[in-house]
This record gives sequence, C-alpha cells and structure tokens, in this order.
Amino acid sequence: MEIVGSMASTVVELLFDPIRRSVTRVFYYSRNVKSLETHMEELSDIKTRVQRSVEEAKNKTEEIEDDVVKWLDDVDVIKEEADRIFSEAQKLNEINLMLEEEIESTDEEAVKMISLGGKFERVSYLPARRGIGDRSVKDYDAFESRRHVLDEILEALKDNDVNLVGVWGMAGVGKTTIVKKVAEQVKANRIFDVVVLAVVSKTPNLKTIQGEIADGLGFKFEAETIRGRAERLHERLERETKVLVILDDIWERLQLDDVGIPSGSDNRGCKILMTSRDRNALYRGMDTKKLFHLKDLPWNEAWSLFKNKAGDDIENPDLKPVAVEVAKRCAGLPILLVTVASALKDGDLSEWKDALERLKRFDKEDIDSRVYSALELSYTSLKGEEIKSVFLLCGQLIPHRILILDLLKYTVGLGLFKRISTLEEARHRLNKLVNDLVACCLLEGGADGMVKMHDVLHCFAASVASRDHRAFILSSDTVLREWPAKDMLEQCSAISLPDCKISGLPEVLNCPKMESFILYNGDPSLKIPDCLFKGTKTLQLMDMTRVQLPTLPSSLQFLEKLQTLCLDGCGLGDIALIGELKMLKVLSLMGSNIDRLPREIGQLTRLQLLDLKDNPTLEIIPPNVLSCLTQLEDLYMENSFLQWGVEGLDDRRNNASLAELKYLPYLSTLYLHITDPMILPKDFFSKKLERFHILIGEGWDWSRKRETSTIMKLKIGASIQSEEGIQLLLKRTEDLHLDGLQGVKSVSYELDGQGFPSLKHLHIQNSLEIRYIVDSTMLSPVVDFPFLVSLSLDNLNELEKICNGQPMAESFSKLRILKVKSCPMLKNLFSLHMERVLLQMEEISIIDCEIMEVIVAEESGGEADEDEAIKLTQLRTLTLEYLPQFTSVSSKSNAASISQTRPELLITDVRSNEIASDTGLRTPMTLFNKKIEFPNLEDLKLSSIEVEKIWQDQPGELSFWFVRLTSLIVEGCRNLKYLFTTSMVESLAQLKRLELCYCVSMEEIIIKKGLGEEENVRGMLLPKLEFLKLNGLPNLTRFCTGHLIQCCFLQELWIEDCPALKTFISNSLSTDAVANNQFEETNSTLFDEKVAFSNIEILRILGMDNLNMIWHTEFHSDSFCKLKALWVEKGNKLLNIFPPNMLRRFQNLERLAVGHCASLEEVFDLRSLMNEKESHVVTVFKLKNMYVGNLQKLKKVWNTNPHGILSFQNLHLVKAWNCPSLKSLFPASIALCLPQLEELTLCSCGVEEIVAEEERLGEAPKFVFPKTSSFILWVLPKLKSFYPGRHTSEWPVLKKIGFRLCDEVLVFDPELQSTQGACTQDQLGIQVQQPLFSFEKVIPNLEELSLNVKDAAKVCQGQFSADLFHRLRVLELQCFDSAEFPFGILHRFQNMEKLVVTGGLFK
Repeated sequence: MEIVGSMASTVVELLFDPIRRSVTRVFYYSRNVKSLETHMEELSDIKTRVQRSVEEAKNKTEEIEDDVVKWLDDVDVIKEEADRIFSEAQKLNEINLMLEEEIESTDEEAVKMISLGGKFERVSYLPARRGIGDRSVKDYDAFESRRHVLDEILEALKDNDVNLVGVWGMAGVGKTTIVKKVAEQVKANRIFDVVVLAVVSKTPNLKTIQGEIADGLGFKFEAETIRGRAERLHERLERETKVLVILDDIWERLQLDDVGIPSGSDNRGCKILMTSRDRNALYRGMDTKKLFHLKDLPWNEAWSLFKNKAGDDIENPDLKPVAVEVAKRCAGLPILLVTVASALKDGDLSEWKDALERLKRFDKEDIDSRVYSALELSYTSLKGEEIKSVFLLCGQLIPHRILILDLLKYTVGLGLFKRISTLEEARHRLNKLVNDLVACCLLEGGADGMVKMHDVLHCFAASVASRDHRAFILSSDTVLREWPAKDMLEQCSAISLPDCKISGLPEVLNCPKMESFILYNGDPSLKIPDCLFKGTKTLQLMDMTRVQLPTLPSSLQFLEKLQTLCLDGCGLGDIALIGELKMLKVLSLMGSNIDRLPREIGQLTRLQLLDLKDNPTLEIIPPNVLSCLTQLEDLYMENSFLQWGVEGLDDRRNNASLAELKYLPYLSTLYLHITDPMILPKDFFSKKLERFHILIGEGWDWSRKRETSTIMKLKIGASIQSEEGIQLLLKRTEDLHLDGLQGVKSVSYELDGQGFPSLKHLHIQNSLEIRYIVDSTMLSPVVDFPFLVSLSLDNLNELEKICNGQPMAESFSKLRILKVKSCPMLKNLFSLHMERVLLQMEEISIIDCEIMEVIVAEESGGEADEDEAIKLTQLRTLTLEYLPQFTSVSSKSNAASISQTRPELLITDVRSNEIASDTGLRTPMTLFNKKIEFPNLEDLKLSSIEVEKIWQDQPGELSFWFVRLTSLIVEGCRNLKYLFTTSMVESLAQLKRLELCYCVSMEEIIIKKGLGEEENVRGMLLPKLEFLKLNGLPNLTRFCTGHLIQCCFLQELWIEDCPALKTFISNSLSTDAVANNQFEETNSTLFDEKVAFSNIEILRILGMDNLNMIWHTEFHSDSFCKLKALWVEKGNKLLNIFPPNMLRRFQNLERLAVGHCASLEEVFDLRSLMNEKESHVVTVFKLKNMYVGNLQKLKKVWNTNPHGILSFQNLHLVKAWNCPSLKSLFPASIALCLPQLEELTLCSCGVEEIVAEEERLGEAPKFVFPKTSSFILWVLPKLKSFYPGRHTSEWPVLKKIGFRLCDEVLVFDPELQSTQGACTQDQLGIQVQQPLFSFEKVIPNLEELSLNVKDAAKVCQGQFSADLFHRLRVLELQCFDSAEFPFGILHRFQNMEKLVVTGGLFK
C-alpha cells in the first residue's frame, strides 16, 4: 500500500505541476506588464515636468545640463521600447518567454529613470559668457604707433603690482578700438579668462554699467537695488581667477565699490582697464598711475589708412593732390579718416574738392556727426567760462605752435580771468587751465613753453568762437578775397587772420564791439591804413606780428582800452605814439629791429610785461624810463640791449643803468645779459625773482630750449663769485652754466656749501683748476646735488674725478644724463661704490678723454662681489668717442674666467687665420663684459675706440643684455675685423639702425659662431632693421655668409666706398675666393637671389669702382619691388644700372640719380623687352625725378623706344649734365607723353636734338608739355633742334627759359610762327632752320629769360611788341662783344626786377 500510495502521489504531482507552473507564469506575466504600465505612466509624468523646466530654461537662453539631456534621450528610448512591447503583447495570445524577459528588463530601466528624474535639483544653468575678446576686432589696423602702445598696455596688465591701467586721448583717436584689441590679445594669450566691457559715459548709469558687466559674465541679478546688485557683482567677480574689466569713456571719478568691482588689494584676480579723454579723470579721479597716451596717427600711417578705405582711384595724378589735402584735414584721427575716405570712395574730382572745402569750414552739417558731437560734449563739459575762453582763444592762433607766454599776453589783455590783478596770479591761473586742457586732450603738451592744438580741435574751436561769439577767424594760408559784410563787422567781437593771404585792409575797420585783433602777416606789400583803427575803440588786444610798420598808424591813439599790444618782428621806426596807450599792461616788441626805446614808454605806468627780446640793434634806453614802470613784473631782454650805463660814474649818461631795475618792486621775471660783471650794482639780485635767465660775462648764447624757469650762465672772476646776490641766486638756480671758473678745485664744496639743493642741470666748461665736482673727503659732508638731472663737463684739463671719496647717500640721487668731453686727466667716471648713481643713469656720453680707460673702476682694496653684476636698467643711450686708452666698460671684467677657457675656434675668412688658428694668442679684451649689464640700452655709438672686439664671440647671457638695442653706430674703430657673431646678432631683434663707417680692418659684418654650428646664416636676420649704412670699409668683402637673408623692414641702404665688396652675401663655397679677392668679372654682382629686401625704398651705392653689376639677372621674387629712390655714383666698372629682364621690378622708383660711372653707356636697357608682344600691358613707371651727370660714355638714357611696353608719364624733373657722348635725351614715345614734366635742364652735353627722331610717328608730331615751367639749356654746342623732323610743340605754362652757349640752335623767330621743326622749306625751296619755340605763344607767360646776342639783337631791333614781356621779372644777357651796353633793350622789359649780365665787356 505504501508503494501504491507513493506512486499515486507521484502521479498527481506529475499531472498538476505543469498546471501550477502555467498559472504562476500567467500571474507574474500580468503583474510585470502592469508594473511596466504603471512605471511608464510615472516616468511620462516625470518627463513632462522635466521637459517643462527645460523649455522654460531655454526661453531664458540658459544652457541645459548634460545629464538632463541624456536622461531625456534615455527616457525616449525606454518609451519606444515599452510601446513596442505593449504592441507585441497584444498581438500574441500566449505568453512568450523572450517577451517576458524584455518586459522585466524595460521595467527595471524605467524604475532607474524614475529614480534619476526625481533627483534633478535644476535642469539648466546660465551660460558661461566670456565677455568680449573672443572675436577679432573689426577694422583694426596694426600700425606701428598703435603696436607700441598695445604692447605697453599688455605689459602693464601682466604686472602683478598693477591693478589699474588707463588709456587717454582725444575724441575719435581710437581708444575704444585699442582696448578691444587688448581684450582680444589677453584672451588669445590666456592672460585673462574673462574680459568684460562697460561704457561709463558722461552721465554714468550704475545699473547699466552693472548690467553690461553681468551680461559679460553670464549671470542675471536677483537684487533690484544698486547696492544689492553691487554686492552680487562683487561676489561674482571674486569667483573669477583672472578677469579684466574694461571701463570705457570715463569723465570723472567712478566709485568702483558702488558698481561692485573689486579694486586694489581687494582682489588681485580682477584688473581694470579704463579709457578717457581727460588724463585727470584717470590720474586724479581714478588714482591710476599706469597711463598711456594714445595720440593721432602719424602722417604715413594716416595716409595708408586713408588710401585703404578710399580705394586705388586716389592714385590718379589729378585726384591725388586733393585727396592728400583731404586726408591732412582729417588730422590723423582714425574715425575721420575712415568715414571721410569711405564716403568719398569712387567719387569724382568735384566731390573730393567739395569735401575739402567742407572740411575747411568744419561746420556741424559738414563733418561726421560722431566727431562733432564728441567734440561738442568735450567742450561743454569744461568747468567754467575761463577754461572755455582759453580753449576758444587757442582756436584763433596757429595750432602747431602756441606759446604759453603769448597766451599770457592775450589773456591779460582780454581780462579773461576775473578777480585777478597781477601778472603772477594770471600766470598761475593760465598754467592750471592749460594743464587741464592738456589733460582732457583739448590741447597737446609741448616743450619749451609751448603747446599745440590738434587740427580738428582747432577747426572746432574756431567754429564755436564764430558761432557763439561772432568771431571772424580764418586758418593760416587762407586767401581772404573779400572782407565780411558791414553788418557782420559791426557785430564782430574778434578778428583773427594768422598768416593769411590778404590783398589789402579797409581804410577804416568799423567794428565797434571788437575786443581782439590778431594779424600775423609777413607780406611786405601789405599796408596798414592810417585810419584803420578809428572804428575799434573797444579793442583790448592787438597782435600784428611781422606786419611791416615803419610808421605807426595814427589811429592807434583812439585805442583807449587797449591792454595788450604785440608788434613782434614789425621792423619798427618811431614808436613814441605807444606812450599814449595809458591802459597798456602788456607791450611786446620782439625782434622788431628798434634801435632806441623812446622816453614816452615811461608813461605806461600800468605796464606789467615788457618784452624786448631779439632786438640786438637796441642801443639806447634813456635813463629813468624803466624805473617809471613801477607795476612791471616781467622784463625780457634776451639777445637785446647790452649798453648799460653805470650809475654814479657819468651823470650825463645816455642809457639806463642796471640800478634802475632795483626800483621795480614787483619785478619777478628777468631775462638779462650783462657782458661786464664789474658793472653789477651791489645787492642787485632780489629774492623776489621767481623766474630768471641771467647771463653774466662775454661769449654766452641764449638758449631757446628752456626746461627750467631759473637759468644762470656765469663767466666771472673769483671776487664776483662770492657776491651775496650771486650766491642768493645760485641756491635757487635750476640750470647753471659755469665757464672759466678761477680759484675753484672742488665745485660743490667751494661754490655752495649746501650742495646746490635746487640745481637740476649743471654745465661746467673751460676750467684749468677744477679737480673734483664733489669732494666727500672735506669736513662736514653734505648731500650734493640731490635733484641734479644732467651733468655736462667740457674741457676741464685738471679734472681727476667726478666724486672724490664716497658721497652721502642722497647725492646725485636724480642724475639721469652725464656728458663728459675733453677731460684729459679723467680715467673713469665712477668707482664701484657709486653703483647707486649708475643704476639710475639714462644717458652717458664720453668724448675725447685721452686717458679714459673704463666707465666703472674698482677702487684698490674694494670688496665688490666677483659674480655680482651691475644692472644699468635705466640706461638708454651710450656714446663713446675718441678714447684711445679705453678698454672696457668695467675694469672688473671676467678676465680670469675667460683666460681659463680655451678660446673657441672662430670662423672668418683666410685673411683672419691668425684668429682662427692661433689659439695660443692672448684673448682680446672685449668692450662689454659680464660685470655691467645693459638690459634696456637703445642707442649705442662707438667712435675711434681701439678695442678688437665689442662683444665676446660666445656671449652667452651677454647677448640678452642688448635685446632692446635699436640703434648701433660704429665709426673709426680700426682694430675691428668683424662686428657680430651669429649668436650675438640673433639677440638684436629690435635693432632698427646700423651704421658702420671707416673701420679699415673690417672684413665681414657677421661671422658664424664656430665649427659645430650651421655654417651659413639663413632666414630672418635683424628682423626690424630699417636703416643700414656701410661707408669707408676698404677691406669689407661681404656682409655675411648665407643662403638667404631676409630683412623685411629694411627701408634704406647706403653702401659707400667699400671697394672690396663685390657681393653682399656669399655662401661658404666662395669663402676662399672672397678672401683672396679672386672674383671673376661676371661674378661681381652686389645683390642676387640670396638677398630678400622686400620693403627697401632708398638705395645709395657710391664709390664701388670694382662692381660690375648691382643686380643679378635673377634675384629674390619680392626684393626691391618698393624701391623709390636710387643713387649710383662712382661705379666706374658698372655696365648697366638695372638688369634688363627685371626692369619692371623697379616700376615704383620715383627718384633716380646716376653719376661718375665711367663705363656706363645707357641707363635703361630695353632690348630684352622688345621681344614681348605689343598686347602686353604697358607698365607705368612712377619715376618723378631723374638726374644723370658726369657720364662720359653715356650714349642714351633709354637705348631704344619703349613704346607699348613702358611709360614714364610721371616724370616731373629731368636733369642731365656733363655727358659728352649723349646725342639725344628722350625717345619720341616718351617725349609725347610727359604730362607731369615741370623742369627740364641740359648742361654741357653732346646733345644734337632733345628728342630722337622716329619714323613711326609720321609727319609733324605734336609735343605737348602742359606743366613744364622751366627749360634750361646750357653749353650745348651741338644742339640743332628740339626734334629733327617736322613737328609742333606747346608749352602753356612755361615761365623760365635759360640758354647759354647753344649757338647752333634757333630759340625764337617771329617770322616762323605757323610751323616748327628742325627745318622746312621757304618759297624758294631753301631749307630754313626752325626755332625751338613759337615766340608769341611762349613769351607772354615768361617770368625769367636768358638771351644770347642774336636773340637780344632782335629785341633791340623792335621786331617784338613790348607787351609780350609784361610778366618778365628776371632777364639775363650773355655773350655781348660790343663795347656799348645795349640800353635800348631795357625799355622792352618794363616790369623787370633783376638784370644779370654775363660774358660781356662794357664801358
């Protein structure tokens, strides 16, 4: 039974287990499907919410997080999979095992996505805006002037100690453009991660500024208040590691904290770059110490920009002169240059001329609105009427030279400064206002008491003065055709006509409201009517500089309110009438050639300024005239009166004495020369003198360069030196010149016991006793020369040391310039313990010091650090000349270490084999060693120095000490065999000027370093070199050895008197040949394919007698294409000038001079071009001026007619002289097309005709010379005709004809006016010689004429009407053999001003 039961149980299990499993599978399958449906619904809801957030973020231009994007993509994939599963499940009526697994897997993925979707805190983020700088700046032109400023700004931004950088300049100069370029550069170079820009403007809106910065940073403000936004912005900027904030157009102080910009030590990661028109807004307002002045473009850059925008049409000969004037009127302002040029592009000549006139007027409607509105804003922003008045006054003067002293004279006369009564107060106020105008770029600072005004600003100021103050102003050189209408003159407040062309003045100027009359005019024909000023009784200022006034107009007496009268350079006679102008405060008579000052001047008791400078003819100033001028504050007598009387010695003296000046209680400015120190009154010099320029003693010159306001030049004896007044001024003098000091051995100690505390410039010359400038061994040492900037020592025969002993620490603490000349006992400038002084030096010049050995010497027993080098970081200029004992810049050279090192083999040519092979020779002392470094040296001049090497052959670190060198001049250094090694020249990347002259041993300029190096120089050499001069180098065989040398910036090359130089660059294969002077004639070519001078414009080749060819028939593709000027002289073996097949390469040549080339037969060889097809485009040469002279074998300038190939239509001037083999000058095709020719001169040549005959022309060609004004033919004994065939010629503007010793040619013939030619036939068939000119067509325009005996005879015989000569001003008569002068000829020339008679003997 148990068995049966067991079997029954098994059977039941086997029967029901499949059923159970089937039911279970159905259950789980249904549950999984339900689960998937539920999870997919939940996932869909989550996706919808996330998708809404994404759409909202996108609407805000926010970026979607990457994981959100991926999640959405994954959800879409799961949904597609679930939909497929549900679709398949509906199709199947039974459970599918594979489908069941897919359901479970998809459900798991859905659950995972649900979990991830619920964890998103945010789905988006604000884009990381990178501000500006990611895109290149549009229309930025990388001019050299801008590149320099750009580089300096970048360097400042890299400086960790600099947080604030400012760029200032006038409106329209390109400040915004350059800071955007800075942004581009700092982003590209990864100096900053983020650059943002905000415009501040005249009326700053803090919210707008904050918003622009926030936009650049890529975030939005939640706070609404300015303070809240500032805090948020501050936090955001602090998170940036390196951020540059650019604040454009700042007008006044902007509180950075109020904006939210970190500054100072607050955050080193944030730097600020600002722009402004006002320097003070940056320097004072924003406390910015690192400032860069962006000026207008120099002319060459301005013209380049203008041409680029205007197109090629402006090169048209008719259009170009007008275009140049238009470009000049844009005055270097990029905004004007671009807008004007773009507007006129493709315009015709009338449009250009109209634009020029509108630019001259500078009306608001006629100028670019952005420029005018910017200038208007700058002007209206000036604070106060006084500064506006000074600005407008400058607009009435010549803009490029406005003297501060002139402004002072004018402002005092016009009473522009209220509540000011003294000249001293006016001066201080004016200086302050001028400085403010300079700071806000409405004036440009200048030297020597002068400022300038930008042309555009000058036009603007003049237009405002005319608009707002009814001033009548014309710019210089303007032609005044007619005076304004009566009603305008009646309302006129000012007339300014500086250097205008004026035909005449009205008899009476009826200007009842006029306060200012400025008339600079040097025209001697301009007359001043006697009653001119009757209608100008309100006049306060009059300046008639250079107007010739031998007699003053009597109407001056009506000017009762006149306070300033300037009659400078007027050639005055009697000026007693000026004494009637009782209100005068300023009287200026500079350079007016007066010989006496009338007594009536003493009546001007209100006079505050009297300027008598540059009147060397002034010999009489009556006694007691100057002493009556009791209000006088300024007296200028430089280069003027010297005949001072001596009070007390002669009661009947004719002249004022110096003692009279002691009675002028307000005198504070005195310019005076006292030739005799013995007439100095006791206590003459007063403590009240604030400004003085006083010369005492003979031989002094007046210097126009004034860097200081207190100058003394003394040539006096020991007794005068100690005079109390002299000592008083010495202590206050800033610029002191001492000549012939006697009894002084130590300058500082003996002349001023306090060490000259105020002195800035000291010049000492011609002393036989001075041993020291400072002697610190004396008792009670003081600080010597604490503010001295420059020291000049000349011809001090006993000077042993500048400093004896060690001076006190602050001595010479400001010294920048030191010049020493002709001091035969001086061995060095300083000892090492003066290192502190050396560190600040900017310029050192040592000339003609016989025993000078070094600049810096180590004192015996010194303990200077062996390895410690002195770094002269400030030195920019070093000049060493005529120093026969000079060995090195420092006596502490590294000679010991050098001597321990075997000299490296140096490769030169075989003539230098003693250097190359004899390593046992001593190592030559080099000029520069490792003891003194010159990291910023820019200009170096060495002349007649006996050193054998300037630099070490393997300079190592030394080469990096000259990386800023821009100019190197080496002259007369007879021991130098080469200048550089390749390792040294590689460091001279900034060198722009290189001159080598009279170094008689120089064989090669650059030699290679050694055997282990590349044998030849190749590639870029001296990449910034602009000027190269090689002169007087008799042993120079080559510049260097190489395969290809590129000097891409070289513009000017001079090679003179280098007879051994037959090729500029040679390769190593020709070394021996070069060394042994073994050149075949065919190889004697200066330039070949190894030379790449792509930008050279000027080339001079003189004294190269062994040279066969200048250029090889093949040379580098872009070399010499830009050549503009070529001089070739003394090349006696030269066979041609230009390679025939490369002639078109030189089409940009504008000036050509060829002379003293004994073998030269032709200048332009055209034969190889004649095979070219006629259809070839004609090459137009730009040649303007051509000179050929002293060419004994020259047969033709052009050896064949270039018709259809080359054109020389731009020729302006042609001169040929002393060419006896030259038979004709021009081929016919060239003579037929010379529309620009202005001057033609032929002298001492074998010329038979000017133009060579050509059969192709047929009969009677017509030669027209529309611009030729001068035609000179001298000593042409073979000349017979202008053109040998029948022809006509026209010379419509010919003004000068000169003929001398041209006896075979007929110049004029009144009987032959209808035809011209070498010969025609008369009615009898006899050949008759034709004249050069049609007489009646040429003569009426002539101003200068030279006649020989035959043509003069015709004039005497009356064959010409007298009115033909009405314009003639100069007449030359020559070769008269008659004993009687033909006076009868003179009445023919009624307007003649000059008569020249040559070659005649008369009674």
